[in-house]
This record gives sequence, C-alpha cells and structure tokens, in this order.
Amino acid sequence: MFGFSLVGLDIKEAGVDAIKEPEGGPVVARSKCYALLAEALKAPGEDWFERVQTGAYEQQLGEAASELPYELAVSLGALPDGWDAEEYESQFLRIFDVGAGSPPCPLYGGIWLGNRMGVMEEVVRFYNYFGLKASEERPIPPDHLATELEFLHYLTFREAAAPMPTLAAPYGRAQLDFLERHPGRFVPQIAERLRSIDAPKPFAALGELLEAFITAERTHLASAGTGTATVATASFGR
Repeated sequence: MFGFSLVGLDIKEAGVDAIKEPEGGPVVARSKCYALLAEALKAPGEDWFERVQTGAYEQQLGEAASELPYELAVSLGALPDGWDAEEYESQFLRIFDVGAGSPPCPLYGGIWLGNRMGVMEEVVRFYNYFGLKASEERPIPPDHLATELEFLHYLTFREAAAPMPTLAAPYGRAQLDFLERHPGRFVPQIAERLRSIDAPKPFAALGELLEAFITAERTHLASAGTGTATVATASFGR
C-alpha cells in the first residue's frame, strides 16, 4: 500500500485520510518519484546525508523509477572524497539557498519565471483548488520547487487512488497543466545553471535527473491524451 507524505503543504479538505491507499502501478511509481525528488531539494540533515552516502536514497529512487511508464535512468554517483554531513549541507546552502544577493541556483520558480508575486499567487490557487494550503508548522515558499513537486506527488496519489477513470482524469489534466505552467518551464533552467557553474557532482546529477524526469512526465501526460485544460482553468486564466 502507498500513502502520500507532505511537508511544505497541509490538507484543508476533510476526508482525505479515509481515501483508500493504492497498492502500486505506474501512477504510484510516478507519485513516489515526485516525493523522493522533493526530499532532495529541502535543507539536508544527518539522516538525509546518511541515505545519500550509503546509496539508500538512490536505491529507493531507482526502485520507483523501474515501475515508471517510461525509461528514466537514475545515477547520482558517489559523493566527493572527504564530504561529511556538514560539508554536504554547506555546499547545498551555498548553491541553492544563500549568496551575494541571491544564490547561484535558486529553487524558486518565481525567480526564474519573473513576476514572483504573481507566480506565487497562481501556485497557491492551484494548491487551494485541490484542497491544500501552505504548511503552518514547516513553511516553505509556495513557489519553491520542493513544494511544487510535493503538489504533483499529491495529485498523482489522488489519481492513483481514484476508484474509476472518470474521477482520476481531472488529476491527470491538472498535472500536465501545472507542469507546463511552472516546473516544466524552469527546471531545465536549473539544470543548465548547475552545468554552467560546474556544481559538485551530487547536485549536477540531481539537476540532470530532475530535467529528465520533468521532461518525461510532460511527454507521458501529453501522449496519454491528458490535455492541457484542468478543471480549474477558469479560475487561473491564461
């Protein structure tokens, strides 16, 4: 059985906990990949470093990817010699979180797409439409890539848990719409920035994997006839 896990988002609507958890399949695999990739974009700690160092994280991601409805190569490689948890965190913060004015590779969609306030307002409308809101206990900006991937993790979970195709379809449409409006537009820019600044291997490989996954997701959803109009399009506009 597979459940969902959210950090940057909270659930507003009642009754979600009573949803029957899906057992497996390609949609569940996609949901797992979104959740695991979101984890990699949050400030790391000792437990996270241990999972990366031992290869446990790459194994989890590889196992989920093996059940995807398309091919996705998962190869993050070994950590640089001498790296410990403190060095990993320091490098993560240097690249993604701090810097003179802004970090070399920010993870906020609004920075990459421009008009950050407008971007944040739009993603919040997406979240609210599907019964989610920003977490009060562990607030992460709504346009942070980790938050956006958590949202897609939730949408794919709801698609997998839907009791019939007609109830699953709106979640599929929303996934493609959101991807095309948000992470699908700036994740390739993140991957390119990581290449251009010669980021350390763990983060360069993560950028390549994110780009490959998001690109494959868009192609898969489009080829499946998902369409680009969500049930919420009227609320969001173009």
